[in-house]
Amino acid sequence: MNGLYSAAMGRILKLRGINIWYKRGNRPLIMFGFVLVFLFLLSYLTSDSCSGEKCNGNVPYITTFQQNHWRNTTKKRILRWTGFFSDKTWEGIDDRLFRRCKVQSCTMTNDRSLLDDSDAILIHVGALWKVVGALDLPQSRLPFQRWIIYNVEPPPRTPIGFGQLAGLFNWTSFYRLDSDVPVFYGGYVRHNRVPYATNVSGKNFAARNYQLAAWMSSNCYDFGRRRLFINDMKQRLPEFDLYGKCGGTRCPETICREVLSRYKFFFAIENSLCRDYVTEKFWAALERRQIPIVRGNIDYAKIAPPHSFINADDFGSGKDLSDFLLRLSRNEDEYNKYLKWTERYDVYGEIEARREYFCDLCEALHDKSRPTQVYSNLDGWYNDELETCPQWMLGNQISRFIDGIKITLGLM
Repeated sequence: MNGLYSAAMGRILKLRGINIWYKRGNRPLIMFGFVLVFLFLLSYLTSDSCSGEKCNGNVPYITTFQQNHWRNTTKKRILRWTGFFSDKTWEGIDDRLFRRCKVQSCTMTNDRSLLDDSDAILIHVGALWKVVGALDLPQSRLPFQRWIIYNVEPPPRTPIGFGQLAGLFNWTSFYRLDSDVPVFYGGYVRHNRVPYATNVSGKNFAARNYQLAAWMSSNCYDFGRRRLFINDMKQRLPEFDLYGKCGGTRCPETICREVLSRYKFFFAIENSLCRDYVTEKFWAALERRQIPIVRGNIDYAKIAPPHSFINADDFGSGKDLSDFLLRLSRNEDEYNKYLKWTERYDVYGEIEARREYFCDLCEALHDKSRPTQVYSNLDGWYNDELETCPQWMLGNQISRFIDGIKITLGLM
């Protein structure tokens, strides 16, 4: 373990010799030159690091150790070495959160002087996005500590080279289902309220959701080229309203939820069709009590309430999907079956999911059955053979902008 860690830290320390050559200038030419060099460095650092033995498929992504190191303490300390992006509070989370958890004996701190007395070192990947951001890492580690890398963005939206981080992290906290302590954008729980009948006033969702379909997005240059799919549906559905920068219709911020809640179907199509990547769009549609239309590289049945969504990939063509949606919109009984899950379950969104994550992390830190391990090939794990999305590189960033322009001009 020490050898892997020392090698990884050696690579990081070598980077400290890099002079931070950029400083603010007044001339546009200086700024333009900085942008070009910055993009070049990002392209270099995020290029495919798979080479030699890493690519032969025989080297495991994770190295485990026979001896399980453990700190003899009843309360585990989580040191948030970085903020959640720039938010040091991680969206207002403090120790009061643990009162609601199954395992409550944890505490959180941002005080880096407590490094040696911390069981988990939590590092958000957003703090590593800067070219020199990877230098801001702890300079020592004790055997019982778990270094955790936290990331809720897919590969095309994560502009760092994970090859530089081999041997550093013990656990992953990604949106991926195979992560050590996964973090999600939402979830659902069972409630104990008395079920209601769909014929009770206000509970007939088919009547309440009186408009047909909607989509909202401000990212018009996504890797999934979802506007091709949306444009096809727009031609086939008689009432399909598009909101956001890509749709042209503004959704007033103060009443946006109310506006979107009118629709029977909401197209919750992700900007990247990456493995296990499901964002707040999906959970927000369920919270609004409408049927989300999804596409993605995940079995939604594993994460969603039963019979609560429609997967566009289950249909042979756009015509088959649009015909099904139109038939369903005219049949109240069949439509309401997709909301029957509300009789037994509640859903929660992104903020609540963040809080659930810290409960899960506290429980994991007390789980002595978890082996001592290190990600000897974090890049290989993140970009394994099951991943359908490319890692961030300058070339594919340019390509997605070009594709977005082509779609806007009707050339694709």
